[in-house]
Amino acid sequence: MRQPGSMVPNLGSLVALAAIAACGGGETGPNQPPTIAKTATNSGDLQIGLVQAPLLGDLRVVVTRDGQPVADEVVTWTTSSGTMSPEGDKTDVDGVSTSSWTLGPNPGSQLATASLSGAFGSPVTFTATGVVDNSGPGGPIVQVLGPAGGNRFDPANVQVLAGTTVTWTWANDAVGHNVVPDDGTTPVTSGAIVNGPHLFTYTFNTPGTYHYYCQSHGGGGGVGMSGTVTVVETLP
Repeated sequence: MRQPGSMVPNLGSLVALAAIAACGGGETGPNQPPTIAKTATNSGDLQIGLVQAPLLGDLRVVVTRDGQPVADEVVTWTTSSGTMSPEGDKTDVDGVSTSSWTLGPNPGSQLATASLSGAFGSPVTFTATGVVDNSGPGGPIVQVLGPAGGNRFDPANVQVLAGTTVTWTWANDAVGHNVVPDDGTTPVTSGAIVNGPHLFTYTFNTPGTYHYYCQSHGGGGGVGMSGTVTVVETLP
């Protein structure tokens, strides 16, 4: 025969079970530390830019907890060379914090970090390569645009003095572009097709008219996304 009260759980056991249920038995929920990481796209890492000038694309990180974005977390941005603006930035509703990086004076590899106290993955490290601007006064900048604003070079045709460096800059949202010479030599190809932000420079030393195009969206002879650089000894 069962003794009266034998089916009643022990009070201590009930308290223990309630405690386990309350904490969920693992590190989840609002008390779990957040995670900081580069954004999946357009993080701004591995850019090439002019020394002592802002990079074309901002640096971006995302802060999450249990896979969900976390707003109003203060991310600290620092660099070993140059400046960050802002140096402290709150995450937005998508959990994203953004900062603009002006590179330091020395060419070569430079580092920046995004830190969040107590977060998994902190600090996040970004690398950029600084290059020297040899274009001198009046050296033109050709924007590499598309798809927003059309797949085109702007301006498509420029005239420069011999010895001038032309700079091509891929917009932050530019997709799938490069610079390829019609004659196979001048300017040298910028390399493989890449997305923005990106930067390419070439110094034109010999007078003449040089035609180029984007391998994805143009072709030789002025087809589609194409342009020219006319090099002269003296400007009119």
